[in-house]
Order: sequence, then structure tokens, then C-alpha cells
Amino acid sequence: MHKIIFCILFLSLNFKTLAKVNIASVSKIRGNVSVLSPGDHKAHRLKLNDQLAEDASVVTYKNSFVRIVFKDGSSASLGPMSKLIVTKMDEKGEGIITLLKGQLRSKVSRSTENKKKHKFLVRTKSAALGVRGTEFQTIYNPSNNITNLLTYEGEVAISKGEHRVLAGRSYEERASALSSNKLSRSQKHRLKNKLTNVVENSLNSEKAVVVKGGQFSSSIGGVKSATLPVNISPTQLNILYANADLVENQSASDAVAIVDDSKPSTLKIVQQDAPKEGLYDKSSSKYAQKSGGFIDIKSGLYIPPAKDSEFSHTKKTYIAKNVGGIDPVTGQYIAPKGLALDAERGFVSKDSGSDEQRKRSLAQAKALNDVIEKDVVIKNHEYEKPVRVYSQLELFTKDSISVQLSSISNKIEHSNSNTTANKVFEESGKGLSVGWNHSSSGKWQPVTNFHFKNIRFSSTELTPFSQGSSNLFGVDIGMRRYLSERFNFSALLRLHQNFYTAASEALVYRLQKSTFTNLEIGGQFFIIKSKRYDIDISLAYAFAPSKTARDVEIESSSMLSIGGGFRYWANDFLWLKLNALSQSTSYDIKSSHYTATDDNSMFNLGLEIGFVL
Repeated sequence: MHKIIFCILFLSLNFKTLAKVNIASVSKIRGNVSVLSPGDHKAHRLKLNDQLAEDASVVTYKNSFVRIVFKDGSSASLGPMSKLIVTKMDEKGEGIITLLKGQLRSKVSRSTENKKKHKFLVRTKSAALGVRGTEFQTIYNPSNNITNLLTYEGEVAISKGEHRVLAGRSYEERASALSSNKLSRSQKHRLKNKLTNVVENSLNSEKAVVVKGGQFSSSIGGVKSATLPVNISPTQLNILYANADLVENQSASDAVAIVDDSKPSTLKIVQQDAPKEGLYDKSSSKYAQKSGGFIDIKSGLYIPPAKDSEFSHTKKTYIAKNVGGIDPVTGQYIAPKGLALDAERGFVSKDSGSDEQRKRSLAQAKALNDVIEKDVVIKNHEYEKPVRVYSQLELFTKDSISVQLSSISNKIEHSNSNTTANKVFEESGKGLSVGWNHSSSGKWQPVTNFHFKNIRFSSTELTPFSQGSSNLFGVDIGMRRYLSERFNFSALLRLHQNFYTAASEALVYRLQKSTFTNLEIGGQFFIIKSKRYDIDISLAYAFAPSKTARDVEIESSSMLSIGGGFRYWANDFLWLKLNALSQSTSYDIKSSHYTATDDNSMFNLGLEIGFVL
């Protein structure tokens, strides 16, 4: 009988020991941190060098922080007001961490075994992360169910979804149940292996994305998959990386926020594949926010640069101005004065000043909620995002090609000739134009245009003149200057062929063509701008110096151009536009035997199709 009792006690103690194999220890701690160890009914305060076992639940409080180091040397740091469960972990540092809320930063040593599987898995209610060897930071906010991921070094895969293996209850209850004593050892073993397989399959599926050094991705409510990785503000990236102990400034809103600095990055930043200005592909549900934005540590939200932000070719991101800034010590996001960023409501006014001040704050909050695309990111269901089109400043940073087919009316009023009567020549023709707006570093954009026209005047109407070639060619090279979302300025060198009258010494009258060099300045103003269409007017003045052409001399001239257009965006890279352009110039022509004045006017009505490359 004594032997039986001894065996039972021995086995129970042995199982208890096995259940509490230590897999990590506390290497650094700040403030108040508690742990609920497996088998315990009450949490106790965690101390430096304390040991942790699988199924341990760790909670940090205000201004608190803890770093735990696993047997293989990998580490996990938990920021203030956060909670995690060591769901599954072995002595090789391979397993699953469940993040219930808050901020987790981890540095994982690379595994030498089974390179096909991820060594270290992190799951939240809305996403799963897979790591093979890297340093990264993730945030989960249960208020808006957003999980975001920032990779410092290496690569981390992220996949959207809860990846549950237990039915019913809340997410936290299911996560806690998987690590509680309510399940037998065999049930735990089976369910944890199942969870590993579910997460691995998700991370190896098409809906997963791989986030590389200096890149950011998130799982948000209104998009089916994790967002495409983008590069965040290099300034915030550097400060967050330096803040390894996840220190938070409780008075961050009172700090002097910075937007950008000139310090070089200490990290190797991998440039994103997604377009820098953002992307939404409805057919594939691919969604990327604009590069160069800020991460808000508390809400988990990403604040991209506004539409009028400038692109930095040095930093290879947009510069996020007028959307807030960051704490220069901790990297925390700081909202613009008078505003706060709420996890569920987005930007809200906290201005308690005059009615006018509150009105301005509310308008600014609404504008910034459009910038963060609040209706997409803070949603509990899939959201059909409207077509996104480029702002004018974004278009200045992109290559775009346009092709236009035109119907042309050309009228030449011939007068003041010493040998021919006054006449009017008028004829219609066709034209083709190809425009190339080159990508630029910001507000100056090189442009190149090619033109072709074919106009054949009636021989009866031309008499006594005869027409040679009916083809006119032209090329423009120059620059556009962005001034605002509604106005831009242009300066072009135009080499264009035009018709004029002439006569030989034998008084053989001809309608001939010559190439005129025009120096043109102009502007474009958008009368109406919306997400899908815009209406603009343009005005330009050009000067052409005098020239000698075959038998005659043509004095200097000027040309006035007035135009307008209606453009419709079919999607985020394709537009259709109806253009109208009126041009008029006057040529004073003279030679020893012939003089005349030709008032030349041309009207173009064209249909344009354009592509953003």
C-alpha cells in the first residue's frame, strides 16, 4: 500500500515538474509587471531573473516593461499596458506567443533546423506573424481589432485572421483556456499542434505578405488581407528602433513634435514593392497606404502623409507634414494641436476654445480622417473602398503617358498682300498627340510632347496658292511647376510646324510650312476637382523670334492658347479626358517681291486616354 501511494505521489510530482519546465527568464524589468504561472489561481508580481514556463500569462501596467529571454537567446519585450500568453514554447525557442493586447518587440535568433517552417509565431485576434530570425515590433489593439507589424531586420510574414482552434467564448477566453488546467495534457498537446498547423498554413497562403526591414503592414477591418508592406517615416523608424525598452512619454502631447530629420538610418531599409503613393486593387483586395507615414503606438493606426505631401528621392518616401509629428525621444505619434487620435473614432477634436477654434478643429479632424481612410481601417467588416485617384502633387512624382486623337479646324486669314487679294482658307483635319510627364522629385516635373497634324486645304479655295505637304509635326520639351492642388505653371520650348503663304521671284504662290521655335509660359487651373473627375482651364503665351524661310522673311510673332478639359478617372491609374484648345497667331511675311499678313487660328477637339505608370 505504501509503495502504491509513493508511486502516485512520485508520478504527480513528476508530471507537475514536467508541466512547469522553465523556458525563459526575466532579463530586464521596469515598473509593475505580473505573471500568472500555469497551475496557479492568483497572479504574482514578476521580478528580475524570475523563470517562466509554457502557458505563463504576463501583464504589464502603466509605465511598465519586461523583457524575457528564451533558452535559445531569443527575446520578447512587452510594452506598457500589454498582455501576452506563452502559448507554446520549447527549449529551442520554437513556439507561439499569443498577444492579447498592447505592444510586443522581439528579437528571434535564426533556427538551423526545418527552414520551411517559422521558428517563432505570434498570434492576435486579427492576425498571425511568422518569424524565422529577425527583429520586429507588433501592436494589437482590441478596441479596433487592428494588428500592425514593423520589421527592423530580416523578414516577418503576416496573415490576417483569428486562427482559432476552440469554438465559442471571447478571444481572450479561448486563448486563456488553451493554456489553462481545464484541458488535459493530451488535449493541450493536440490543440497546440493544430494551432501551429493552422497558423503555418495561413502564413504560407496567398493572403499572407512578407514584411522586410523598414517596412510596415497591418491587419485592418475593411480589407480582406493584410495590407501590402510600405516604408514608414525613416525618422520614426530610427527612433522606435533606438527605443528598445519601449519607453513611453506620458506627456507626449506636450512635447515638441518633429516630422523629419537629416540623420542617416542605422538600419538597412528594403524598399517597398507597392506604389509609394498607395494602392487599392478591388479585384485582388490588395491595399497599401501611402509611404512615409507615422505609426500610433496606442491605437495601432497608421497616419499616412496627406495628398499634398512632397516625395523625397533621398529618403525614397513621402514626407508626412501637416498630419502631426513624433516625439523625438520615444518615437510616439503626436496629433496636431487641438486634436486627439482615438482607436475607434479616428481623429477627434479636443479643442475647448472659442466656437471658431472648435469649428476649425472639427474640420481638421474630418480632413485627417479622410487621410487615414478611417472608413477602411476602422471597420469590423469588409469595406469596398472607393476608387482612389492621385492628387496633383502625387502625379508630379509619377511617370504618365497620354495619347490624344483630335479633330482640327485650321483657319488662315490672308491679307495686306501687295500681289494677291484678301482670302480666307479654312479646312478641317486630324491630329495625334503623345505626352509624357516624367517622374520627378517633387514640385518640378519634366514634360515631353509629340504632335502630328494632317490638314489638306481645298485646291479651289487656295487659288492662286498651291499646297505642298499637308503634314505638320511638333515637339515640346520643358517643365511643369506644382503651385497648389488647383494650379500649376509650365515653361516649354516648342518646335512646331505651321502653314504660311509665300511667293517665289516668278510669283508662284505657295502655302508652305516651316518650323517655328516658340518659348511658351502658361498655367493650368482646376475649376472643379473631385475623386473621379476634374475640369480645368489653361492659358499660355508663346513668343517666336523672326526667321527666314526659303523665299521670305517672317517677323517675330506671338501665339495665344486658351484651352480646357474634362477628365474622368476610370480607376487609380487610367483616365479619359475631353480636351478643347484654341490657338491663334499672326505672321507678317515679306520679301523683295511679296508681302502679306497671315492670321492663323487653329481649334482642336480631342479625346485623350492617359496611364499612370
